Order: sequence, then C-alpha cells, then structure tokens
Amino acid sequence: MFVRTSTILTTVFRALLLVAATCVGQAQVFDFQNSHSPTITLDGLWRFHLGDDPEGTLGWSDPALDDSNWPLLRSDINWREQGFKNYSGFAWYRFKVILPSVRKPLAICIPRLRTSYQIFADGKLIGQFGGMPPHGESIVDFDQIFPLPSKAQPSGGVLSIAIRVWQMGWFDDAGGGPQGAATLGEINALKDLKLQHDRFRFWSLASGNALMLMNLLAGLAGFFLFWMRPADREYLWFAIYEMLTAVGHLWTDWEMFYPTGGKNDFLLGQCLASASWFFFLLFVFRILNGRRNWLFWAAVGAVVATPLTSVAFLVQWISLDHWRIARTVYLVPYFACILNLLYRKAREGVSDGQLMLVPVALCYTSWFIELLLIEFRTSEGNFVGRNFQWFFELSRWPFPFSLQDVTDMLMLLAVLAVLPLRFARSRHDEERLSAEMESARTVQQVLIPNEIPSVPGFEIQCVYKPAGYVGGDFFQIIPIATGGILIAIGDVSGKGMAAAMTVSLLVGTLRTLAHYTQSPAEILASMNQRMLARSQGGFTTCLVLRVAEDCTLTVANAGHLAPYLQGAELQLENGLPLGLVAELVYPETIFQLPEDAQLTLVTDGVVEARDRTGELLGFERAAVLSTQPAESIARAAEVFGQEDDITVLTLAYRSAEAKRKAVLAELSGS
Repeated sequence: MFVRTSTILTTVFRALLLVAATCVGQAQVFDFQNSHSPTITLDGLWRFHLGDDPEGTLGWSDPALDDSNWPLLRSDINWREQGFKNYSGFAWYRFKVILPSVRKPLAICIPRLRTSYQIFADGKLIGQFGGMPPHGESIVDFDQIFPLPSKAQPSGGVLSIAIRVWQMGWFDDAGGGPQGAATLGEINALKDLKLQHDRFRFWSLASGNALMLMNLLAGLAGFFLFWMRPADREYLWFAIYEMLTAVGHLWTDWEMFYPTGGKNDFLLGQCLASASWFFFLLFVFRILNGRRNWLFWAAVGAVVATPLTSVAFLVQWISLDHWRIARTVYLVPYFACILNLLYRKAREGVSDGQLMLVPVALCYTSWFIELLLIEFRTSEGNFVGRNFQWFFELSRWPFPFSLQDVTDMLMLLAVLAVLPLRFARSRHDEERLSAEMESARTVQQVLIPNEIPSVPGFEIQCVYKPAGYVGGDFFQIIPIATGGILIAIGDVSGKGMAAAMTVSLLVGTLRTLAHYTQSPAEILASMNQRMLARSQGGFTTCLVLRVAEDCTLTVANAGHLAPYLQGAELQLENGLPLGLVAELVYPETIFQLPEDAQLTLVTDGVVEARDRTGELLGFERAAVLSTQPAESIARAAEVFGQEDDITVLTLAYRSAEAKRKAVLAELSGS
C-alpha cells in the first residue's frame, strides 16, 4: 500500500513539474518518462535565439538559464521557413527532456542540420559536428548520434539540451538549423533507427541509381564504339557525357551518406554538370552535322559561365538568389541551341533528329520547370509543396521516381537508339564505298598496263606505286603502227573513285585519239575538251610525247613535270593543266634522243616525297636520281617518305649493234 501511494505521488509530482515548466515559459519539455517506446521524437517547439552568447559559450547552455523570452520554433523545420529567411551566423536552440527512472544508455540523434553545430547536455559539451569559427566548416550530414553522459542527470530528472548552430553565409540555400525532427532514446535503438533511415535514403535514390547504371553501360558502349571507329569522335563525346552524368548520380549518392557541403564539394558538383552539358553539346552537333553559328557559341558560353558564376557566388561577389537566377538563365541559350538544331534536322528528314527531338524536348522542359519549382519552393515552400509535390515524386512504386527521372530515361533511351542505327548506317556506307573502291581499283588495273609493249630499239621501264587504295596517276605506252612510240603520263587531282573515273575517261580518250593522230598537241587539246565536259571542277596534269624511229622527241605538256634527260631537266613550253580553260592550244617542243641516253618521266609523288622532319625530296635530288633505273628511283622516293602516288617511266634507245656489244661485254665479264 505504501509503495503504491509513493508511486502515485511521484507521478503526480512529475506531471506538476511538466505543467509548471511549461506555464512559466521555460523551454519546451519532452516527456520520455511515460514513453512506451525506446525512443522519443523531439518534433515539438524549441526555444530559439539568434546570435551567440556574448559572455561565453557555456552561458546559454546552462540549464538554469531563463529562456522564457526566447521565441518558439518548430524543431523539424529550418529557420529560413519560419521567418528568418536570410539569416546566417550563430543561433541557439534549447529544450528539456524528462528522463525515465530506470534507463539504459541514452543518446540523441540529430538529423540533417545546417551547417556546423555543438550540442550540450546540462551545460556540458557532449559532441560537435563540423568546424566552428574561427575554423568554421560549411558541412552537412544525416543522423549524427551523440551519447548522453550517464552522470549528466540523475535518473528521473529533467535534462536540459542546448544546440549551438553556426550557419555559413554562402550556404543558406536550405536555411539554418534542423532539416527534420531529432530523436532521443536508447543508443542501440537509435543506431537501428539510423540504419533504417540509411536504407530509406538508399531506396529513395533507386531511380537515380538505375539511371546511373544505364549511364555507365552507355558510356562503356560509347568507348567501345569509339575503339571500333576512332575516326567517329561522336562516340567519344557520347561516352564522356554518359560517364560524367553517371559520376553526377554517384556524387548525389555520396552526399546522402557522407558529410558534404564545403565550397570544394559545391564547385565540383557544378563543374561536373557543366562538363556533361558541354560534351552532350559536342555529341549532338557532331551526329547532326550542326553548323557552329552564334547560337552554338552562346551555348558554349553558358556552359563556361555556369562554374564561373559559382566561383563568384563562393567568393560572395553575388548573392545566392542571383546565383540561382543566373544558373536558370544560362540554361536558356543551351536548351535553345540543342532544341533548335534537333528541330531543323527533324524537318529536313534526318532520322537522328526525328528520333531525339521529342524526348530531349520533354527532358529539357521538365528540367527547366524543376529549377523554377525549386526556386519557388525555397521562397514559397507551402504553396509548391501542396500543389506540385507530384512533380518531385510521381510514384513510389516500384521505387520513388520523379517526372524528371522519367524524361531523363526517355532521353537516354532515344540517344541509345541513335547509336546502333548510326553505327549500322556507317557500316553500310563503308561496305558500299569499299565495293565502289574495289570497282575503281579493278578499272584502274585494267587501264594501267601490266606489261610494257615491246618496241624495237627502245628499252622502257615503268613503276607505279599508288599512295592509297586507288591512285590518281596514270601512264600509257602505245606503239605507233608506222613506227615509233606514243607515251603519256599524268596526274589527276583528287583521290578515290572520282580520280579513278577521270583516269578512265582520259585513258579511253587517249587510246581513241591515238588511232587518228599522233600529234601530242592535238591529243592534249582533245583531252582538255573532254575534261571540261566531265571533270566537274577538277584538273589533270599530263605530258604526251612521241618518239619517232629516228629518236626524234615531240613533246607537249599540260602543266606536268618536265622530263629529265641524262639527269638534266628538259626545257619545255608548258600549257595549263587539262580541264581549266577551253580551246587551249598546246605548243610542241622537239628534241633529239641520243643513243644510250635515258629519258626519265615522273609524277609529283617523287619530288614531293617528305621525310619525318618535313623536308621535301625536291627537284635537285630528283634530277640526281633520274639517271638510275625506274625501280631504284621509285624505291628511293618511297623510302624518303611517300605522300602521293609515285609513277616513274624511263626510256632509252639502243641500236642492235649497241645491244650486241653489251651482251658480249656481259658474257666476257662473267
């Protein structure tokens, strides 16, 4: 009976203590004594005071302090949303907790609180997070647990808690103070609660992590495609963009589980975002062959200005509101540039533009709206929270995701669809081009003689080394029925299929003309007319010479290199290359070819051979080499550094008596 009466009196006494504390205007009191849970949520009203204790830190943490004139603030909402929008610096919170008579080791769990703070129990410092001035740190994190000293207050007493907060000026975007309700209770129960909160945050990031995984896979695919086709830089730009986007998601994860919030962390996040924008811009312009006009450079300027503006904000040259406005404004030319290009290409019927236009437009529109809603939520949080919460959390199944997550996924899928289609088109174009080049090479092999015609009295050597798969050089050796030989050598501007078709035209024309005339000037004039009708702006250098039976040389030249006779360049009257001017008359020059003298004809691939230092082989070296056999001349130019097609043709006259003497000399020497 006595025990029951004592218990009733104790309970009444504690109730009177709680009522008295509240009535006299003391700090808010939370009753943990009558809680049937191992924890209690401290989500009521706390006493609040701006500034710092002018007489020392411990004064405002003293449990005996009369804080009845301090205003009451919600303990789960930052002070920005409770009338102290632009305040930064020191602030204090105070409240009291009635402890149970018999208790296990207790602790207090502080949720995310901007930015650094110290916590006191009955006037004694029991923990600190971040750095306080003069070594202040703007840093935030989730669920910091601080054990309460076992002797801080006798069991069944009232424990006074004081929190000293320091909010750095530049870091007031979410307001100072708590961002959620604190919890007090048994330490093991708080650890379990923290683990539950960590799991909940990880679950809430599932949509971003799914996007991150897709970004990583897409980035690896982009690097693989670039490895397969290193000339196609769009795959590299895409891979870098996707990797940077994945790192951005990873950075968001890091912020949710590790202390962040310093200036370096803030600037890193802005630089990651700007870099990803830049490489996506390069990617889109590359795949759509966009012209780099003023709108493109405006977008580049916006990308560069974003981190620069962030630096200006960090050094406090501009305010937080101005930084937010600038960040939103800078995205306008960037979005406009990409959407304008996609729209124009889609109207032109470009399949890549048609596939990407709608998803990218939806993504950028939702992105821009989200920035505006975040800005309004900061200033008018209740209105945005009531009417636009669906925008930030469209559904919670199978995990929480927002409208922005959906549009990001649609944009990623559209871009991923472009890559294999583009790769398939490139492979198809390559196969078609390869077939065309093979056809051109076949045509060229037919037109370039494999065997040198046998002409009595003359020794002819020819070497042809194309620089590419299909060359632009050509030569022809046509015996004349009445005696002598007709020789032509030339170089078509350009390479590939166009050059091969021009060579085909010229060789066909030359062979046809050789049946009607052996005049080099008339042959060049007719070839020039045919070139003007078919060349489409190209030109050809060509030299035609006729060698009579008496070794008389008749030469006409259309801009080609002059031949070498016994190491000396022949002085010719030159005309313009074929295909430039109509009705040209090409002058003829006549020489006598001495017996056993070597006449050497080359294309510019010989004199324009270039070594690793950039030095040309040049005319002087070519003149010295011109007395050697054709194979030696071509080999020397190739070793020196071939950059263009190399053609060498040598001609020498030897009488029957000279040949007989050469054979006898060879036999006697052996």
